[in-house]
Amino acid sequence: MKQFVTFVFLFVFCLAGKAGKLLLVDGNADCLKNVDKLMVELDCSTATYLKTRNFSDYLKLARRVHNWEERSLDYFFEWFNDETKQLVAVPVNNTDQYKLVIVVKDVQKSGRITADIKLIDTKTNKTEAVFSLEGTDGDKNDNITLRDPMKDAGETIGKYLKKNVERKK
Repeated sequence: MKQFVTFVFLFVFCLAGKAGKLLLVDGNADCLKNVDKLMVELDCSTATYLKTRNFSDYLKLARRVHNWEERSLDYFFEWFNDETKQLVAVPVNNTDQYKLVIVVKDVQKSGRITADIKLIDTKTNKTEAVFSLEGTDGDKNDNITLRDPMKDAGETIGKYLKKNVERKK
């Protein structure tokens, strides 16, 4: 019985720790301590598939909805906002001072992504921070294309900012 309880505990622990790996490569996100909204943009313009093929090859693996980028970001917003509570991710609107740009570098066979996430001050165009993301979730046959990776990215960066950026009281 003791072994079974240990197994169940480890299984639940592994499921709970499913968020992607995020590494702060440069700068910091302290500029967000007094910010309520953060614009988010998805950039797949330089993405590859399996490191050597075009991203368009990945898109051809399944039938995709025409607005897959927007729909993928909807999942980012949901999971990010659920984590951060006080800092709300929104689509690009040209009125907020900071934005995250998720630059997808590569999509693996499983649909998992690697990406650079850049925090940019839109008033000065200065990059405040760069994160490297290695996703842990993906689905190559999803018609929304990057739904699972965006859930993963939203949860991962949301947890990071919640833990590492001291919010105003």
